[in-house]
Amino acid sequence: MKYISAFALLLLISVSLSGQNSVKNVIDGNKAYRNQEFDKATSLYRKSLEQKSDYDFQARYNLANSLYKSGDFQSARETYSGLLNDSLDAHIQSRLYHNIGNTFMQEKNYEQSINAYKSALKLNPDDNDARYNLSYALQMLKKQEQQNQQNQKNQQNQQNQQDQNQDKNQNKDKDKNKDEKQDKDKNQDKDNNKQEQQKNEISAAQADQMLKALQNKEKQTQREIHAQPVKEGQGATNGYKDW
Repeated sequence: MKYISAFALLLLISVSLSGQNSVKNVIDGNKAYRNQEFDKATSLYRKSLEQKSDYDFQARYNLANSLYKSGDFQSARETYSGLLNDSLDAHIQSRLYHNIGNTFMQEKNYEQSINAYKSALKLNPDDNDARYNLSYALQMLKKQEQQNQQNQKNQQNQQNQQDQNQDKNQNKDKDKNKDEKQDKDKNQDKDNNKQEQQKNEISAAQADQMLKALQNKEKQTQREIHAQPVKEGQGATNGYKDW
């Protein structure tokens, strides 16, 4: 299903001053438009508007059509909108709203296109093309809203997944830091035990050394005692016992 685009040119009904440049530019612009030379048609319509004439409305309307065909939807919409107050013809105003709706459709602004088509149908209830486009825009708006909801859901799921992954990474970092601290504490305990053991070994070695020094000193003392001469009257006998 595709919406209908209708951009009929407003033709010059009578040309009393056919030699006037403004009128000639409009006629040449219409010819270029029919040949799908839209950039050329746009240029000719603009030249026509540089010279005021009774056909400015037609030139501006056809200029808006050529801007639309060239893909400049915003400029086309602004030109259509500027014409709404310049005509009291309900049929012409309906066509302007219809075309404004089409510019919004091209930009996928379905809410605004719906409003424009509704305005067109109020002025011309028999505009079946506008009614068809209104139905199409309503369907596209519904799909767009569903897609936006799905995108939001996907983004939320993605964010939740990122948050979960972040929590996991943080927990891993905490566990890693905890393990590293435990390993550090174990190593510190080992170092402390080793240092204590070394202290004990040093103390034992020192004690052994001191013991050996005492033993050596005692031996030396004994040797000195045995080496002293016996003085008279000390432990000597005259061969008899004193009873």
